[in-house]
Amino acid sequence: MSVTPSDNEDAYFQQRERELREQLREQLDKAAGELRDDRQKDTLSLSDRIAALGFTGEKLKVFDLLPLVHVAWADGSVSRKERTAILDVLRGRGIQPGTEAFRTVESLLEERPSQAFLDQSLAVLKEAVGGARAANIVDLCVQVAGASGGFLNMGTVSDEERALIQQIANQLGGPAIAEFNKQLG
Repeated sequence: MSVTPSDNEDAYFQQRERELREQLREQLDKAAGELRDDRQKDTLSLSDRIAALGFTGEKLKVFDLLPLVHVAWADGSVSRKERTAILDVLRGRGIQPGTEAFRTVESLLEERPSQAFLDQSLAVLKEAVGGARAANIVDLCVQVAGASGGFLNMGTVSDEERALIQQIANQLGGPAIAEFNKQLG
C-alpha cells in the first residue's frame, strides 16, 4: 500500500492537534497549581482567578462546563458516549471543532485533569454562576452521567457520578440543589 501526500498531511495535522491539546492540558494543570499555591488568591478578582486557571479569550466560553468534565471522569474514565454528550453541548453553543475552546475540552476529556485543577475550577465556578445557570449545569451533568449507562444506555447514573453531581450542586447552591433533588434526589 502506498502512502499518499494526503495521508502524510492527515498524520501531520493529527500529531499537531495532539501536541496542541497536550500543551493546553499542561497550561491548565500548571495554572491550577499556581492558583492553589498563591497566598494572595483571596485578593484576586473572580475574573483574575478564572484567567489564572487558563480560561481567557475563547476558552472562557467553556469554563462553566467544567463540571461536565468532572462528572465524565467520576468513575475513572470517559466513555465515548459521555464524550459525545459533552462535545454536543459545545456544538449546541456554537463552539466548533478546531477552536481553542473545543480543543481545551477535548484535551480535558482525553487525559484526566489533576485533582488540583478540578478542585480549583469548581471553587471558582461556584462564585461565577448561580440561579438558573447553576441548575442548568446540574441538569447537563445528569445528562452526561446518564449518557453511557442503563437500559439502552439511558438514565443510569453510577454511585460515583451521583455523589459528584451532589457535591457540585451543593457547591453551586440553591437552584442547583433543587435541580439535583428533582432529578436524582
